[in-house]
Amino acid sequence: QLVDAFVPVSHAVAVGNDLIKQGLPYEVIPNFVPDDVGHVPAVDDEVLRQLPDEPFLLFVGAFGRYKGVDLLLESYQLLSSPPPLVLIGYETSEYPIATKDMPPGVIVLRNWKHDAVMAAWQRCLIGITPSMWIEPCATTPMEAMAVGKPVIATRIGGFIDIVKDGETGLLVTPGDVDGLVEAIARLLANPQERAAMGAAGREQVRNFQASTVIPRYEALYTRLLQGEPVVSG
Repeated sequence: QLVDAFVPVSHAVAVGNDLIKQGLPYEVIPNFVPDDVGHVPAVDDEVLRQLPDEPFLLFVGAFGRYKGVDLLLESYQLLSSPPPLVLIGYETSEYPIATKDMPPGVIVLRNWKHDAVMAAWQRCLIGITPSMWIEPCATTPMEAMAVGKPVIATRIGGFIDIVKDGETGLLVTPGDVDGLVEAIARLLANPQERAAMGAAGREQVRNFQASTVIPRYEALYTRLLQGEPVVSG
């Protein structure tokens, strides 16, 4: 055996690479965000004026079907009198989504800088990450949680490790339009639940900050150098 331990960034990656099935040694250590990820610096007002004056729903990511954008748009149109939906991201040639002639209430903003994206997270009501593919360990929900926002994500890939269903947000089945509508409507109707989930998210994101994750790598390397076995999990 040439590998002492595998380090998948989520349990989904461990499963997808058959580490469990083959009985290989591994330890799940996630991707990380900076400790100050929740600190939002000043952003040009001209940029932020592109955001709605009223509270809004927010998606951040590639404008592609694999990110669930088409399903999000379909779900949004089924909501009763929803707040604006803001899509911040970039065009993609891989399973693209037409980002013109959007439904009423949808605002598309392209190629924003990270500081501006964080300011948008700070101003939104709910973060929505409805991906259809098995994201290994996405940082967008971490960023939303860092500024105290509940996250609605799909029950797939690394989202399961990041978003605690019913605690820091809600998980829905990939491709389930009705489920996504129900989750959005639930949080829109319950400001106290949104606030509680946002507060829990701030705590949860500590598990994904550099000061927490990097020592886990260091501890793993130390154990391996000392010849200690890795207890998979």
